[in-house]
Amino acid sequence: MEENDPKKSHRPRQAGRKAEKKKSKNKHEQELTAKQRNPRAFAIQSVNKAAKAFRRTADIKTRKQHIPKVDRTPTEPPPIVVAIVGPPKVGKTTLLKCLVKNFTKQKLTNIKGPVTVVAGKNRRLTFIECNNDINCMIDVGKIADLVLLMVDAKQGFEMEIFEFFNICQATGFPRCMGVLNHLDMYKDGKAVRKRKKTLKSRFEVELYKGARLFYLSMLVNGEYLQNEVHNLCRFISVMKMTPLVWRASHPYVLADRIEDITNPESIRQNPKCDRVVSLYGYMRGTHMKSKSMVHIAGCGDYVIKTMTFLPDPCPTPLMEKRRSLNKRERCIYAPMSGVGGIVYDKDAVYIDMGKSSQEEDKPSGLVAALMESLKPMDEKVRESQISIFKGGPAISGSEFDRKSFNHLYSGASTQLIFMPNRFRHRDKNSDDEEEDQEDTEDSGMDTDSSHGDDDSEDQEDEEAEGPPKKKRKTLNDGGEVELKSESDDDDDDSGPEDEEEQDEVNDSEEDDSDEEGGMLKWKKNMFAKAAIKHTTRKNYFKMVYGEGKYSGHDAESDTDQKDDDLAGLFKVLKKQSGDNRQEDKHTINKMDCNHVVADDKWKLDQLSEEILDTFVTGKWDASEDAKARLDEDDAMFGDFEDLETGEKFVSEKKGGGNDGSNDEDDDDDDDDKEGDDDNATKQVNATEDGEPETEQEKTKTKAEMTAHERRLSKKRKIKELFDKDYDTKGESEFYDSWKQEADDQAKLNRAEFEDMPEEQRVQFEGFRPGMYVRIEFDQMPCELVENFDPTYPIVIGGMSNIEEKLGYVNVRVKKHRWYKKILKTRNPLIISLGWRRFQTIPFYYKLEDNMRRRMLKYTPEHIHCQATFWGPITPQGTGFLAVESVSEKTANFRIAATGVVLELDQSVDIEKKLKLVGAPLKVFKKSAFIQNMFTSSLEVAKFQGARLQTVSGLRGQVKKALHSPPGAFRATFEDKIRMSDIVFLKAWVKLEIPKFIMPVTSLLLSPQDKQVWMGMRTIGHLRHERGLPVTQKSDSLYKPIVRPERERKPLVIPRDLKKRLPFKDTPKELKEPKQPKRVAVVMEPQEAKIANFLKRVKALHNFKAVSEHRAMRQRAKQHQKKKAAEEAVKQEKLKDAKKRLHKILGEMKKQKEGKDHS
Repeated sequence: MEENDPKKSHRPRQAGRKAEKKKSKNKHEQELTAKQRNPRAFAIQSVNKAAKAFRRTADIKTRKQHIPKVDRTPTEPPPIVVAIVGPPKVGKTTLLKCLVKNFTKQKLTNIKGPVTVVAGKNRRLTFIECNNDINCMIDVGKIADLVLLMVDAKQGFEMEIFEFFNICQATGFPRCMGVLNHLDMYKDGKAVRKRKKTLKSRFEVELYKGARLFYLSMLVNGEYLQNEVHNLCRFISVMKMTPLVWRASHPYVLADRIEDITNPESIRQNPKCDRVVSLYGYMRGTHMKSKSMVHIAGCGDYVIKTMTFLPDPCPTPLMEKRRSLNKRERCIYAPMSGVGGIVYDKDAVYIDMGKSSQEEDKPSGLVAALMESLKPMDEKVRESQISIFKGGPAISGSEFDRKSFNHLYSGASTQLIFMPNRFRHRDKNSDDEEEDQEDTEDSGMDTDSSHGDDDSEDQEDEEAEGPPKKKRKTLNDGGEVELKSESDDDDDDSGPEDEEEQDEVNDSEEDDSDEEGGMLKWKKNMFAKAAIKHTTRKNYFKMVYGEGKYSGHDAESDTDQKDDDLAGLFKVLKKQSGDNRQEDKHTINKMDCNHVVADDKWKLDQLSEEILDTFVTGKWDASEDAKARLDEDDAMFGDFEDLETGEKFVSEKKGGGNDGSNDEDDDDDDDDKEGDDDNATKQVNATEDGEPETEQEKTKTKAEMTAHERRLSKKRKIKELFDKDYDTKGESEFYDSWKQEADDQAKLNRAEFEDMPEEQRVQFEGFRPGMYVRIEFDQMPCELVENFDPTYPIVIGGMSNIEEKLGYVNVRVKKHRWYKKILKTRNPLIISLGWRRFQTIPFYYKLEDNMRRRMLKYTPEHIHCQATFWGPITPQGTGFLAVESVSEKTANFRIAATGVVLELDQSVDIEKKLKLVGAPLKVFKKSAFIQNMFTSSLEVAKFQGARLQTVSGLRGQVKKALHSPPGAFRATFEDKIRMSDIVFLKAWVKLEIPKFIMPVTSLLLSPQDKQVWMGMRTIGHLRHERGLPVTQKSDSLYKPIVRPERERKPLVIPRDLKKRLPFKDTPKELKEPKQPKRVAVVMEPQEAKIANFLKRVKALHNFKAVSEHRAMRQRAKQHQKKKAAEEAVKQEKLKDAKKRLHKILGEMKKQKEGKDHS
């Protein structure tokens, strides 16, 4: 049943996602759309779409291209500076400790200054923490290769982050990565994701799309999670740094150690004397020469006294195949933090002998027994006895004659030197000349026989430790024979091992040398006997076959001979090898391999140079080629006839059809052979189209070619040059050639001084990047040492010769949109330009169309303007930033302005608009006397010929000054002016820019003064401190505007419009009532007299009434005065009465109280 039971066959899926994918891959043609069956027909349906697609492809391709620059990175680059920047209390120190612990497996408690660690086989990192001082932030932004921006997730991006962004933009933007921490403040996962997304989008706005932002979730025991820190370190280790123009063209050193080497006696006599200071650090940027001018940021300009290079305190490991670093290669160097172990100086090396981290191995039983012994080993050897023959006398160790062992060394004492996997004898008192005169073969026999036991012991040790290694003998520089293994070749090239281990081994070997000498006493006179036998022994092979028959020098020449002199009687025996080569049986093992000496002094390159003269490569010149000269002889002598025999001899060239003419004859024949030229052109084109040349044409020399072939070769070369100049091999040919030129230049730069010794190379090219240098300065201020703070970086920046000078610097500047105040001309400003930070007085101006520099009192709000200040000469295109104060502790934005250098000049003209006002003194037909415009005739003479203008627009000109009044002058106009006209003079006056510059010496200030240093203060700041009001001019004050009231005219509507308007919209004009008309009364003469009399009587009555009223007011005033006097007397009497009454009441009260007490 089991045999007949069929197995279940595979049934493919008929439905589902997997089946759909398979069906979509194998569609039948009838199921395909028309576009899928024939995509070419639908390739270009719209010209605009095709053009847009082409532009998009080109944009993507060119966006990836960068301007090729010469790679000046040395073979061993300096450590990459990684700066940790962020607001206070955000976790910068904690992150630095975690990063150092991840790379070095060491936990540092107190970190100060730069910390250098090894991150890989060819990469080192220098970590530095940046505090929140604006001076420190500016210096760190100039030297950092990679910036880690610490961001508190709860607080978001604080002001220090945005300030550092703008600092980097002005000084050259390094690579930046954000590190987001304090995410454990959010308990909800959704809130964490939302916060991450918000901060990442804001971070990309400030940097670029896709900027890297890392997340540190929480703290465990005061440290970040190990996995998160490890991922961050991986990105740091593989990050590629962008070369910056300023750093690539200027050398600089970040000092990681400072020492005061001033004479202590000078400090004792004067504690404030200038100091001699040495600074240590890695060279970065480009090469720096000794005795050059440098700028120490925060200190000033100084000249280097001496500059030397030192061994690298934190070297990179050897280039080995393994991918990870072992514990020994994880170096750390932080001298300011007291970590590093080794400190190199000019003439000394200081080693910190710390306790070993590994537990000491317990000694074995035999070693323990030796350690417990009371007597040393040499005394035991001397006391020990041995009998050579059974029953013979015993001989003690002290009876050995050591002198007989060393008779071949002429009494010189020998010392056994041990190095890893090698032994050798070294004569202490021997000279190099004596060693050169010794026979190498005898010395090889000496070494082999004397150290045979040592070699066997060493092999046993190696077999116990690992697989056996082959050993060979080499001749060292002193002519001594060394035994070493093949696996130690790399170690020999890289140099000796650690000196401490070597010294310890040498000391131990010295103790055992005497013991070995006694044990090898039985070998005395062996070498002399062997040498005598070797010299007296007859070589019968040489006697039979000759001196050079079987010598190594003539082996090659002997193989070509088939028979010897005796008709092949003594035939050389051959050995048939696999590749049909025959070798002599007697030469296969003709030399003992134990006596082979490999001379290390013969290197392959040196050997090839020595024998280069004996070989010829390439083609011979026409003047030296034997065949060409024979052809010339044929051409010269031609055919000839033997007169004795009558035989004729014809040259082969003539018979072959070659006329043997030279190039000049061929050129002359070109005009006569147009048909040949046409054929040659066709052949050239055919060759270009892909028809290869025959092997005969390729191998023919110029002398062997016919005239037709030479013309063809000449035209082919011309066409190749034409194609090279005008044909494009691809769209990116220019870019590729540009990159190739930069690469070739980089290779040439590296190979120029590659084989030169370091001391000599430094004198030619200077100290190259990657070297650890010691820079010594004298006449340094004592405050640098006394107020040294390791949290502030010391940057030593190199300068070119032109940057040491001062002049007027023209820049384009823009006030930052986040800075609240506008900048005013003549207000001092602190500028960071190049390596320097200094305070100067800028003048802002606007460049007009006629190229006039018009002064601006204030900077514009949202556009650029130009400025000029007195400062150091800096190359064009260098960015800078400006702050008004470095001591402000404010939550506002501190970067006042940013800009770029435009041009440099020793003088600059900035003009200010000037308007003078005058009034006419006398007016004539077309001239007038003007006054109140100038104060003296000298000012008039200076402005003579200037243009005038009145309010009405009449133009005029200043003529001559008048005698009186002072400052008056005569002016002419194009028409008669009025006395009420005001005359203006519009002019431009040049301004003088003050030559003021003051460096910001932040490194020389005490910790208390670093936060309050002001420098030159503005006038507004001084007024605010002293409480002074702003001086105001009467002409500058605003006056009240008095406008006359307008009389509103009545609205007049045309009659036609009135007729068309509805009744409710028509104006209702009411007629004014008519005044009643009164009839004039004409009196008679008698009636007029009566009316006149009554009028005068009435006037007299009115006068009397007024007089009586005035008299009554006078009497009333006198009565009021009298009543007031009486009232005063009455009040006085009342006051006295009250006093008497109160006095009586008081006495009565006392009497009553006295009675009550009694």
